Amino acid sequence: MLTCFIACKDKYNPEIHLPASGFLVVEGFINTGKGPTTISLSRTVGLDSTVIVPESGAQVEVQSESGASYALAGQAGGKYIIDQLPIDSGQKYRLHIKTSNGKDYLSDLSAVKISPPIDSVNWKAQPDFLSIYVSTHDDRNLSLYYQWNFEETWQYHSAYTSKLEFNPKDCTIVARPDNDLIYTCWKMNQSTEIFLATTTDLSSDVVYQFPLLNISYYSSDRLVSRYSILVKQMVLNKDWYEWKQRLRKNTEQLGSIFDAQPSETGGNIYCTTDASEQVIGFVGCSSISEKRIFIDRTEIPAVYVYSGYELCQVDTVSNAKLPLFYYFGSGYGVPTEPYQHGSIILGSSGGCVDCRNKGGKTVKPDFWH
Repeated sequence: MLTCFIACKDKYNPEIHLPASGFLVVEGFINTGKGPTTISLSRTVGLDSTVIVPESGAQVEVQSESGASYALAGQAGGKYIIDQLPIDSGQKYRLHIKTSNGKDYLSDLSAVKISPPIDSVNWKAQPDFLSIYVSTHDDRNLSLYYQWNFEETWQYHSAYTSKLEFNPKDCTIVARPDNDLIYTCWKMNQSTEIFLATTTDLSSDVVYQFPLLNISYYSSDRLVSRYSILVKQMVLNKDWYEWKQRLRKNTEQLGSIFDAQPSETGGNIYCTTDASEQVIGFVGCSSISEKRIFIDRTEIPAVYVYSGYELCQVDTVSNAKLPLFYYFGSGYGVPTEPYQHGSIILGSSGGCVDCRNKGGKTVKPDFWH
C-alpha cells in the first residue's frame, strides 16, 4: 500500500504562458464620492518570483460616456492619482490607459454606485478573542453587493519608561529630551482579505453584524492599551462582485485538496491594440462610506492580554564610564532611570524600552483622541 501511495505522487507543472513583459495588472476603482482615485499598475511575474514590477510612465485617465476625461498624475511605484473627480451620478465612467510601449487599454463603462452610510461598527468580547462586526442597509434596495476593508491603529507602551539616554562622546548619562520619548507608540495595519456580502436573497437590503475579524487576546498586542478600526464600505455591481468572488477564491481559499480549483480571473479591462493580450483587473465606480470606533483596554473583560514584553527585565549598571560603555555603548541597552541617588543606573534592552523596535511610531495620529 505504501508503494502504491508513493507511486501516485506526480510533480505538477502548471502550463502558464507568461509573456516576456508579463500581464498588465490594474488595481483600484473610480471613486465617485469624496477623496482621491488611486490606480496601481504592475506586471505579473513567474511563480518562482515574489518581486512586484510596477508599470511606470503610463498615461492614465478617467473617461465619462459623454466624452469628458480626467488625467491621473503618475507617482512612484506605478501609482496614478487624482485628488477629486467631478462625478455626475447619471453618467457612466471607464478607465483609459496608454502604457509607455504605446499600447492602449480600456475598461468597460460602469454605472456610478453610491454606498449608503454604515449603520454601526461594533464588537463583542468572546472568551479568547474580540470579534468586530459591521452593519449597514439601503432603504432604496439598490446596493445589494457590498465590500469592506479596514485600517487598524493601536496604541501600546514599552515595558519601561526611558527618562535618560547615553551620550557616547563622554560616556555619560543625560536627560532624554521631551521630543525623543520612546515609551508610547502607534502601529497601523491594513486588511488584506476580501470581505464581501450580498443581500440579493433577502427580503430587504440589510446586512446585520457581518463578521470582519477576530483579535486574539493571547497572540496580538492590539488590545493591550487602546485600539481603533476604520471600516470602509463600497457598493459593487453584480459583475464586479462576481469578479471579486473569483479573486478571493484564487488568493485566499487555495491550498488544500478540498478548496475550489483555480479559475481564470480576467476582468473588465481589455487591450484595444492587441485583442489577444490578457489583462488582469476590474475597474468599477463606487463611493466610500467610513466609520471609526475606538476600544479601550478598560472596556475589555479582565482577561490576560498579550503585550510582547512578558520576558523583559531591568538591569543595574554602575554609573562609571567603563560599565556604562559596555552596557549602553554597544547599542544593546537603553537607560531608564537613576537608582540609589544616581550611583547606579537602571537599564534594559532596546526591545523592552524603545517601543519603535516593535514597528510602531511615536507620532500620534491626527484622528487619535
